[in-house]
Amino acid sequence: MRVIMDDREPELIERLLRKHGIIVERRRIEVSDYLVGTNVCVERKSLSDFIKSIYDGRLFDQVEQMRTSCEVIIILVEEPYFHLKRSAVPHYLGALSSLALRGVSVIHVTSPEDTARFLAYLSRKVEGDRPSVIPVKRRRRPKSWEEAYAVLVSFPSIGPKSAEKLLNEFGTLKDVFSADFHKLKRVVGEAKARKLQEVLNAPFRPVKEAKLEELEDQG
Repeated sequence: MRVIMDDREPELIERLLRKHGIIVERRRIEVSDYLVGTNVCVERKSLSDFIKSIYDGRLFDQVEQMRTSCEVIIILVEEPYFHLKRSAVPHYLGALSSLALRGVSVIHVTSPEDTARFLAYLSRKVEGDRPSVIPVKRRRRPKSWEEAYAVLVSFPSIGPKSAEKLLNEFGTLKDVFSADFHKLKRVVGEAKARKLQEVLNAPFRPVKEAKLEELEDQG
């Protein structure tokens, strides 16, 4: 099991994850604090930061950013909700309802130890108990639908689940590529539909190679 964590997150959580048997990869993540599997984004916040991000609108901007990379979005709030001031409760509940309608889960934990436990359990649920070394099998020629699926997955922002949705909806790769923006948006959302069409319609601009003598002149 593996978790990718942002390199700005506390080392304590990394150590705790490793104690739970999780392989941890640290790198800069722009959209969230943790990535689990290929489609799960986890953002960790203190209760005060969560409330501030509701007031200034930053929370919903972050959620839209995560949507471009992940299909499952979880916000971990590292403090019980009953510590909220009474005046903040209506804003908190309003934000929860908006996030729920967007398919975003908000989960309260009480400590970094709980955060690490949750991430470890989540990793096992997402990846299962698959072996870290995959047995070598005789290679077979991929079927046409598998090749079509692989083409879709190679597009920016299109993950395995989005590729499956598109092929289930449109039937063939040709029909996916010829679908208009509104049909794509209905299946995978606005951001992914826009990116898919942007890549499909991008004109090819060949890179001009400099001749050897030109490089020598510049030197």
